[in-house]
Amino acid sequence: MARPQVGVLTTYEERVPEHVRQMAYELGYRLARRGFVVITGGNGGLMKDVAKGVNDAGGVVVGVLSHELARVPEGHPYHNPYLTVRIKAEMSYEGRSSIVVASSDAVIVLAGGCGTLVEVAMAYSMGKPIVIVEGSGLLADRLRQMFPDGYLDHRRIVKLTFVRSAREAVEAVAALLSMR
Repeated sequence: MARPQVGVLTTYEERVPEHVRQMAYELGYRLARRGFVVITGGNGGLMKDVAKGVNDAGGVVVGVLSHELARVPEGHPYHNPYLTVRIKAEMSYEGRSSIVVASSDAVIVLAGGCGTLVEVAMAYSMGKPIVIVEGSGLLADRLRQMFPDGYLDHRRIVKLTFVRSAREAVEAVAALLSMR
């Protein structure tokens, strides 16, 4: 039986507060311990911290690499040595994002920027459960204000679920997937 796959939508930004890096690591660790396969955009920033958590917990983390990131050499800040599987998508960031979202049974938003917002819209349109970790900064801390009723549009496809910690995010994903 296939294991559930959870996409972590986040940023490759390296300059984030240490507590957010710790949250990313804990999220990856907890997801892996719960038996989820974790899917990310691959390299750098918080994706690397999530992948390290998954790796340290003995889990499986898949990085779907854009054309640009597939060629990042070892030693570069965006190189991620913790990925279990590297999928070289040979696509732009946006193209890669569609694979990350479509391959995920649910997604978790941790921090994030413009690319994460695109991924959230994709997940919403695909009817994927979306969990937002507030307090992780950047986009994640703005989504409630942007969508106060929890829906991205009039279709009300998926209601955003807001949580405050990595533990709550994993519990929310498990609950949302058990209802499907």
